[in-house]
Amino acid sequence: MPDRAAAAEAHDALWAVLWNRRYDDVDEPVWAPEAAYSGILAFARGLDGASSFISVDIGEAFVVFVTTGDRPPIGSRVRVLAGERDQWRLAEVQPLGLGVDLRFDDHTTPTDTAWIGALREGVDRLRELLTARRDRLAARRRQLGALNEPPALEEIWREELGALSDRIALETEYTPAEHAALARARAKGARSADEEERKIVTARKRRFSERGAEAIARFREEPWPAIRDRAAAEIKKYADYRTEVVRLEDALQRIRALSGRAKNAGGALDRLEKAGFRVGALVFDPARLEDAEYAEEVLRTIELLHAAIPQRAVSIATSFSAYRAPTAGPSVTPPRP
Repeated sequence: MPDRAAAAEAHDALWAVLWNRRYDDVDEPVWAPEAAYSGILAFARGLDGASSFISVDIGEAFVVFVTTGDRPPIGSRVRVLAGERDQWRLAEVQPLGLGVDLRFDDHTTPTDTAWIGALREGVDRLRELLTARRDRLAARRRQLGALNEPPALEEIWREELGALSDRIALETEYTPAEHAALARARAKGARSADEEERKIVTARKRRFSERGAEAIARFREEPWPAIRDRAAAEIKKYADYRTEVVRLEDALQRIRALSGRAKNAGGALDRLEKAGFRVGALVFDPARLEDAEYAEEVLRTIELLHAAIPQRAVSIATSFSAYRAPTAGPSVTPPRP
């Protein structure tokens, strides 16, 4: 940073973040085309209009980068990827919501925990809303019951034609006269019987074809339109039923998932209160909890705040001053007891 005062302030703030995150020093990554780092954004300062100096707690190290692009709020979960040669960029950002201003660079003990209480009341209210909505949807699902899928129009058409064909086959069976003629021909010998049988079979096939064509034409003009309309109504009824059932099942599944997350959020808030995070701002509107997107933002923010709790062992430094490097000159290794 060309501004020495801004550089000194950023340097002190970075050491405060190190102390809060329980690290002794920062690590600078070696650029490689496939390099990638994921973790919690813990520190960010603008260098110029296009780049920023940031630090990411990846769990086992505190890594610093110079990145391009927008800076998400502190506490967001980010993935840092290699960009152009010797440059880095942020990707897959899960930003904090609710206007939370998380301050890892403030080492003083927090005294205002009202934001924890506000979120705790909001989570309790959200669980009540989810329970009520789940009960309403479950009641509607029980009311719908079960409905069997009706046959398709093509299947109904084939069944009707099959029944019509069976009826025409009975109506065009061999007549008594044809049976008698066939018996007389068989009495004269096999050759005479074969010739007479061919004539009788041909005549029956002709009767069947002519009668069948007439019956199908009548069926297509008279009863089929009514049958088709009734079948189409049943198909539409089932489609509407299935659409609503799928919608209800999806909604119930989402509510179960949100309810589980809301239940876990209560414990997360307890651990956040013990962690002593400093939150400089919070914009929380309980009246908007019925909005699914807002409820998701509340739960995601609590989950990200909980994920930002340092996972490393408690620092053995006796005070923040032991971790504070001078604003000019090289970094120092904190003294050990």
